[in-house]
Amino acid sequence: MLNLFTTAASNITHKIIILVGISLLSSIPLGIVMNMTSDRQYLYNDVVNEIGQSWGPQQRISGPALVIPYRYHMVHEKINDAGELVKYKSEYQSELVILPKKLKLNMDLKHDFRSRGIYQSLVYNAAVSGKAKFVMTELDIPNLIELKTDNARLIFGISANQAIEKIERLTLLNSDGKVLLTQAEAGVMPGTGLDRQLGLERGFHQPLSINLQQDDFEVDFAIALRGSQSISALPLGEHTDIAITTDWPHPSFNGILPTNREISDTGFSADWKISHLTRNYPQVFSSHQDINLTEVQASSQLFEPVTHYGKIERSVKYGMLFIALTFIVLLIFEFGQNTRLNLVQYLLVGCAVTLFYLLLLSLSEHLEFNYAYTIAASIPVLSVSAYVASATASYKKGAIIATMLTSLYGVLYSILKLEDYALLMGTGLLLTVLLILMFITRHKSMET
Repeated sequence: MLNLFTTAASNITHKIIILVGISLLSSIPLGIVMNMTSDRQYLYNDVVNEIGQSWGPQQRISGPALVIPYRYHMVHEKINDAGELVKYKSEYQSELVILPKKLKLNMDLKHDFRSRGIYQSLVYNAAVSGKAKFVMTELDIPNLIELKTDNARLIFGISANQAIEKIERLTLLNSDGKVLLTQAEAGVMPGTGLDRQLGLERGFHQPLSINLQQDDFEVDFAIALRGSQSISALPLGEHTDIAITTDWPHPSFNGILPTNREISDTGFSADWKISHLTRNYPQVFSSHQDINLTEVQASSQLFEPVTHYGKIERSVKYGMLFIALTFIVLLIFEFGQNTRLNLVQYLLVGCAVTLFYLLLLSLSEHLEFNYAYTIAASIPVLSVSAYVASATASYKKGAIIATMLTSLYGVLYSILKLEDYALLMGTGLLLTVLLILMFITRHKSMET
């Protein structure tokens, strides 16, 4: 049996078959590392959500909108005891929601990080300012009894009230520019009073007394609030202009795409010009109607392109390939240097390469990914090259292995960085190694 094993070990064909088996078996420890990475990422996401809830979650800005309570009646018919058809009126209450004719929103975001333990979460401080112009038109309300203009209110929808830091400006002006209400006179109250189905149940409101005979009025406002992950706005105006600027360079746009955008290393800016034709609700409607104001929105996410956990998961997905490529590098080394390595040495090299991924996971939670990768990659490069130098009693051969492995891990790093071209680079790497192996072995017999 020992002679058989020795014969198989000395046979290149048998060695390659055994190395393929070892590469396939490496999926077991790689799978364990992948599960550990997923568990750590789930924990990271939980911490990010907890920080977001305490600092301020994803924010959605909506409004302002004018709400006027009113009473109306409905005529019903029924058959009385005498068999006669009689009509009677029932009185109901509802609220009229009037959206602005023109709405302009500016949102300036400054990013920051909040930490908990070894994890940190991306958050922002937002300065939201804008102007909304309301045009008072003829209101056609069927069976109207009373329009309670003295009990009107101006509502602002904010998805998370606890993250409102300050209402810096709230001013109402008439069509002539005369100030009707200033921030000092404002009595802002929490909540909007609207039903949940409209999507504007959270926020604040300002009680008003409206004169429907005036042509129009304008609301000038500024709000400071906190949030995390993303910010969005509802295009409630008949014509809506939305502008978002931030010092975070990685945006991800959802909903309606911006009309213009500029992205640089220091941040991005985007603006939307949205018509009321993009949505499926009118400018004036009753609050009891089946309307969802959130069906159309402009949204921008402060996107972290690839977290270190995402990079590690991608590197582990290439793990079996790189273990196989490491074995191929050693085979190329054998053919090029007329040296023979036994299967035990290959197995230990495979263990060293597998340990790289666990080391990378551990270090990346405490160091920047670039540094963590450099340290983690240096372990298999130095240990395998020193092992080969000792096994072959040649420092030169150890240096050759170190150069080849350094190149291999350099290519892996490039693949992780260039995520859009990762598949192309990985395929190109495999093809290059195969061609080199074919070139070196072109004059060699596969049976020794």
